[in-house]
Amino acid sequence: MVFMMLLSHGMWLGVTFGVLSCVAYTVAAVAQRRLAVRLSEPLTGGRQIGRLLRHPLWWISLVFNGGRAGFQVAAVGLAPLTVVQPLGVLVLVFGIPWSARLERRRVSPAEWRGAAFTMVALGVLLALTVTGNGGGVLSESDAVLVGAGTVVLLAAVAWAAGRVPSVAWRSYLLAAAAGVAFGVSSATVKTAVWAFDDLGAAALVHPGSLATPVIAVFGLFLAQAAYQGMDLGAPLGITTLANPVAAAIVGVAFMGETYAGGVPGALTAVACAVLAGYGIRLLTVRSDGGSRPVASIPESGPRP
Repeated sequence: MVFMMLLSHGMWLGVTFGVLSCVAYTVAAVAQRRLAVRLSEPLTGGRQIGRLLRHPLWWISLVFNGGRAGFQVAAVGLAPLTVVQPLGVLVLVFGIPWSARLERRRVSPAEWRGAAFTMVALGVLLALTVTGNGGGVLSESDAVLVGAGTVVLLAAVAWAAGRVPSVAWRSYLLAAAAGVAFGVSSATVKTAVWAFDDLGAAALVHPGSLATPVIAVFGLFLAQAAYQGMDLGAPLGITTLANPVAAAIVGVAFMGETYAGGVPGALTAVACAVLAGYGIRLLTVRSDGGSRPVASIPESGPRP
């Protein structure tokens, strides 16, 4: 009985840290979006990286992304990935109105509907993935497979996005890749936390520990690139959707977390994916009723 009470307490503490992680990520995302409109060329071209690294907003976003990572480490150390990751939908709740306020406009009805559809769909989708305990960790071989495979996937998507002529589709690809990076890094972080607790200093060379910073930094640059040319809502919604889905796939496939639902669950998951896609489409609608991507504004241009 006492053990169950402690387990419940730890779970709720993990949820609390997960919420704090969402708050920090929201601040970082808004800073990255404001930075994106000051860069005149896509980051996938490689020529804007120097300007990016010299801008104060980049370092502000790094500070809050660091805070997000710290809270995320605490959260996944106390609760399963399939419990912590769905909390990411709160980023949409916090981020869209905040970004609109900074841009001196109202959140459009379409944006509110899009955020609602995306959050409901993602909540139901992730509710189908259940676990009876805190979940496991990646073995060394699995950590190598997941880490190396993720880096290759992210590099391939970044390469492909740089060759897509559509600003919107480039943003979608980069945002999805960023979400995958953040979701997988949650799994490697959970493994790294276990490794340091169990192995001590030897954990520094554990594949999970080595993969985490590489994937996380990759994700930061992908997210920054995704905000160029688009309002905050669509790329943030795609990242928010891809993050827990990627974490759940890794958790179920490699970490002993379990999936429930059978055929009805699979059909429900497909319906939720369609609903989430529709919600993200609504998030591309501008407050003036249009649906065109936002053009990037050079740093010398007007402030958003």
